[in-house]
Amino acid sequence: MVLLYGEKPISNKLQNQAKHYLQNWRQWQAPFQTQPQIIKQLEGGLTNTNYLVEAGSYRAVLRLNNPDAYQLGVNRQAEIAILKKLQSTNIVPRFYYADSEILVSEFIDGSTLDADRALQPEIKKHIEQALHEVQAIELADVKTRNYQSYLSNYCSHINPCFMDESLSQAICQIASTIDAQDWKPVLCHHDLIPENIITSSRGIFIIDWEYAAMGHPQFDYLRIFSNEKTTSKLPTFQAILDQLWCAIRYPQRQQTLRQKLINIVEAG
Repeated sequence: MVLLYGEKPISNKLQNQAKHYLQNWRQWQAPFQTQPQIIKQLEGGLTNTNYLVEAGSYRAVLRLNNPDAYQLGVNRQAEIAILKKLQSTNIVPRFYYADSEILVSEFIDGSTLDADRALQPEIKKHIEQALHEVQAIELADVKTRNYQSYLSNYCSHINPCFMDESLSQAICQIASTIDAQDWKPVLCHHDLIPENIITSSRGIFIIDWEYAAMGHPQFDYLRIFSNEKTTSKLPTFQAILDQLWCAIRYPQRQQTLRQKLINIVEAG
């Protein structure tokens, strides 16, 4: 059985941070009877650092939040509200605890999807059913994402040497076109890549909801089923967002960002 994220060497500094948080395990609404211990650092999720922790027969994922996640468009308060609301479904891991620095959730023993498996008819059917269930959830306290503002915020974190005003306006116009369309907001994951879907003996689970918000009803479908044809600007917007995200998360990539964005805008 393939584990949720895979395995990689543990960073000593981050491991010490994780051990510190483990001391407060009694605050978690987890089924542990004794203090859990770190088993391994888990791969996946480029934004944060995740650990598999265990006590007795119970396992959980301890996520150390990236302190700079706000620059990447993450709203932790909205994420927690959404995760709590999704607990009534069977498509997310159980939520145990969260604050500004960590999130603790159920460990799902399964395998992550890849692009090919996501398109297999039976698996695709289950994903579509899950998205239908997600989009039916009402969240009055979660704001609808303004895609133009979201993209503009990303642009503001790029070195001006690699993001001039004319290029910023061109890519923001694409987002503005999406905002101006006639659509009813629904709950969107906004990062529904195959790696954020786990298949297990209990069904499929969708993880990593930190970019979620109310948004365009086609967004998640076009993200996970990338071969779907559409006249919408959403795939172009997503391609731009991916490039900006990488340039913020890994600043050394900003030197090649301008030409990549120009290519995307011209192709879209």
